[in-house]
Amino acid sequence: MHQIRRTIVAFVAFCTAIAGVVALAGTADAKNFPANFKVTTDRPTLADLGDIVEFLVETPASDQAKAANVEGGMNAVIVPKTVYSLGLFRAPRGWNEVTGPLVQKGNSATATLNSGSAGRPTIRMTIEFKKLDGNWKLSANSLCQGVKTVGLKIYCNG
Repeated sequence: MHQIRRTIVAFVAFCTAIAGVVALAGTADAKNFPANFKVTTDRPTLADLGDIVEFLVETPASDQAKAANVEGGMNAVIVPKTVYSLGLFRAPRGWNEVTGPLVQKGNSATATLNSGSAGRPTIRMTIEFKKLDGNWKLSANSLCQGVKTVGLKIYCNG
């Protein structure tokens, strides 16, 4: 009985903390992206790739819009949706930036994601984007590596 009570108290505390983070994070000043945002250029810039990351983790865009920007589509939307909901890498709690080197080989491009969040170490990792179906998407492998790096309890098949 004592274990159940402790579990319930921990769960309520967790939910309260998440609700507070979501309420605070709702004030983020992300760019105004069109609802159907996609990067379709043949040679994306670091700014283009950074916009994809920003669109995924800093905006309340629809699942369909986010799915168009991640390899795996609707099956992969849970990752950016969760990161957005938690407010981990957007103001006021966190930040993200895509920096070089930018290396493109055909329909694959890599860059460096730098991100941080209050109370967490800064993350610096190479991420890959793939041009699929006419636009650049964050790769499934990069999504899964991010899930592992951050320690999210989300199943990832990439």
